[in-house]
Amino acid sequence: MAPKPPVEPSSDPMVILFKSMGLPKSKAVEANKNPKSAGALKDLIEKYNLVTAGLDEKRAVLVTAFAGNLSKAVAVGEDEKSFVVADILDGKLKSVDQVSGECYTPG
Repeated sequence: MAPKPPVEPSSDPMVILFKSMGLPKSKAVEANKNPKSAGALKDLIEKYNLVTAGLDEKRAVLVTAFAGNLSKAVAVGEDEKSFVVADILDGKLKSVDQVSGECYTPG
């Protein structure tokens, strides 16, 4: 039996979804490597309609970083998620450090 040819990562449905949010191909493939983070990112994209939000790459990366943090958190409520996503969309959060909560001060 011949071995199966390797699957192109960029053809994965999750990678396609991540790219449709605004991530470049390389970052979308990277985001899909951790199943927990990828699941959190997929949830954010679907819950907050981020495909239609018209995110630029920088804001898409911030949402991805936030999803990575969510996958490590014990519990984050829907209000908190909504607050952070809204601040990313509004441009109030501009760095990964702010999204991770390391230097975020509400404004």
